[in-house]
Amino acid sequence: MSRLPAPRWRGGALVALAAAIVAVAGCAAPAAPSALPAATAAPPISPAVAATEVQLAGALRARGLVLEETGLVVRPGEPASFAAVPRTAFRAILPDDPSGGLVVVYELPDVASAATAAAELAAYVASGPGRVQYPPDARFALRQVGSTIAFFAWSPASSPDARTADVAAAVATVGTEVPIPRG
Repeated sequence: MSRLPAPRWRGGALVALAAAIVAVAGCAAPAAPSALPAATAAPPISPAVAATEVQLAGALRARGLVLEETGLVVRPGEPASFAAVPRTAFRAILPDDPSGGLVVVYELPDVASAATAAAELAAYVASGPGRVQYPPDARFALRQVGSTIAFFAWSPASSPDARTADVAAAVATVGTEVPIPRG
């Protein structure tokens, strides 16, 4: 009976194989909670966004609704120029629509920039590319609050909670209205 020749390992192949085994084994070990990177924490809310949050929370509270921070990264249908605009997502708690009630607050460097951006967002949601990103019966509350923009989009036909209209009405009372052009 003949024997097969033993495999030959060239150069550092054996060392590389051992290193790969150790690396893979290390991946299977659970990470300690303290080992999580600091970047996973939500950034703190700026004073401008906090001031808008206070106004939104008060307007919603007047209608028996509660506003909460979500920590979600939300990108509603918006112009491409908004890609780098900082935003914070809040949620009006709607018992019959746990994933609904999202109010996005964009933060711009100053009041003039916010006014320009708000007009651009209004024009976008009324445009062809903007309209296709929302249901046909979509309604919007778009408000400028200092250097921030509060944006709420909703669909009467698609909203499972009857209080969604109350969220829109509450958002519509803060700051200054940004009219959506009729398309």
